Amino acid sequence: MILGLSVLLVLVFSLFQVKNGENDQKVLGVVIQDLEVNPEFYDLGQVQMKDGNVVKTYEIKNTSDEIMKLKRVATSCMCTKVKIKIGDRETREFGMEGMGDKNPPVNLELTAGQTATVTVVFDPNAHGPKGVGPFERAIFLYFSDPVGVKELKFSGIVVN
Repeated sequence: MILGLSVLLVLVFSLFQVKNGENDQKVLGVVIQDLEVNPEFYDLGQVQMKDGNVVKTYEIKNTSDEIMKLKRVATSCMCTKVKIKIGDRETREFGMEGMGDKNPPVNLELTAGQTATVTVVFDPNAHGPKGVGPFERAIFLYFSDPVGVKELKFSGIVVN
């Protein structure tokens, strides 16, 4: 009986995770158009491990006539953290999601014409000594109204 209940719980949990993944795929397919990003992309060039974390900022501006509702943020790798500041509200740092875990909602509003600052911290030492070489990373900004995602990107080469 305990084994049967355990199997049932695993199946229910698995179905829940698949459903969540499908929703994210739908959101990832819709790109937010009315969001101006400056800069569009960072090429960090060579990043020395010994120099430690690299911090970069993006400015995002709502170019629509509507309020944009930012629901969640995530990064593409555990070596990257992100936080967002809109007006006097600033989130804590968020990172990569995985293994069914999601970052908690941020629930921030970006009014028409308003600009937000996205601060990204890249840790070149996060993958250890074997983490040298080229990399590409992304930050995902998930919106609920309008539904979609804005992806911010950067790349470089980690060297010893």
